[in-house]
Amino acid sequence: MTEIGFFEGEGKDRFFFALGRNAIYAAFLSAGLKAGDKVLTPAFDCDGTLQPFKALGLEPVFYRSDPYTFQVDIADIVEKLSAGPKMVHVINHFGFPQPWDELLALRKKIGIPILEDNAYSLFSSYKGKFFGSFGDFAIFSLKKNLPLTDGGMLVVNNKHKIEPLKKAPLFYPCDYANVLTMIKRMLGYYKAPEALRIILRRSNPAIECPPPLYSKEDEGFPEWPERDKMSAEFSLDYLRPISRLARWQLGRYTAANLSLIAEKKRRYYKLLSDRLAGIKGVEILRPQLEEGTVPFSFNILLGRERDEVFAKLRKRYEVMSWPTLPMAVIGRLEEFPEVELLGRRLLQISLAADKVIEPRFEAYLERLIGELSGSLR
Repeated sequence: MTEIGFFEGEGKDRFFFALGRNAIYAAFLSAGLKAGDKVLTPAFDCDGTLQPFKALGLEPVFYRSDPYTFQVDIADIVEKLSAGPKMVHVINHFGFPQPWDELLALRKKIGIPILEDNAYSLFSSYKGKFFGSFGDFAIFSLKKNLPLTDGGMLVVNNKHKIEPLKKAPLFYPCDYANVLTMIKRMLGYYKAPEALRIILRRSNPAIECPPPLYSKEDEGFPEWPERDKMSAEFSLDYLRPISRLARWQLGRYTAANLSLIAEKKRRYYKLLSDRLAGIKGVEILRPQLEEGTVPFSFNILLGRERDEVFAKLRKRYEVMSWPTLPMAVIGRLEEFPEVELLGRRLLQISLAADKVIEPRFEAYLERLIGELSGSLR
């Protein structure tokens, strides 16, 4: 694969923050957005993404996406341009590309800047160009893609300027859990017998994750006390720079390391696609990877049993049922049927960067496939 050089050019067109949300906030500031301005944004996204909107008093205008490809509905975007947005927010979901040729043609026509969101898409490229090359601004959540204590990045592809970031501390107390994870990794915790790690994982309340929509429509949607709230880690400082500890961690990754991770992700995605094809009750989204696509996760749709399967698998495996939707979307599901479909049926198998390079990852996937298949019989 092509060598990956994401992190070159700092201070020129790349700026490193503690969170992807900090990078979004900085992009909004650089574009001159102010309270009351509208931003087109996909309805299928987590409530956390809206925190920078709230911090600046921006108004999100939601548009539709295709639930089977995650690609934007360009016709819906064009229709909602009548709202007078000052920016269009486009997400490359889970490593899969958007139709950038069409989007850039639209960008040229309407003159409204695009914010390219790669929070879960660090490694991918489209037609030979790495993600981060398409929007006027592009953001990444580095810590979602690599085992870092914190880390986000903003790429500026136009003439807008970013104010110099303040001096960063060694680490942030609010990220203590990630620091502990780093220490456990250094002490060999992740090489311990799996049975021991499962026991310790079950005893850790921090692994409780926000609930998605219930798979059974008659149950409505779950309560979640943190839904739509400003998180402490973001509100600590809207322009929080990456910590020195995370910068050190990031600096240890060479282009060769990153290319190896990308190759492993693609390999295990194909393994999952081959092994789960034809299993009754499993609908694979994007079963074939395009050239340059490096997946964050393997994505499938299940039926009314999704919640039971998810609860069973997550005791032993890194599976997700994303996202935690904002109430502004939950209250309008009739307008966004793709959100309801994905919210109730989506199950994701994580292809975490630090896990795919472990020798025993293939055996781990085989066990997961077996349990998933057995749960659907």
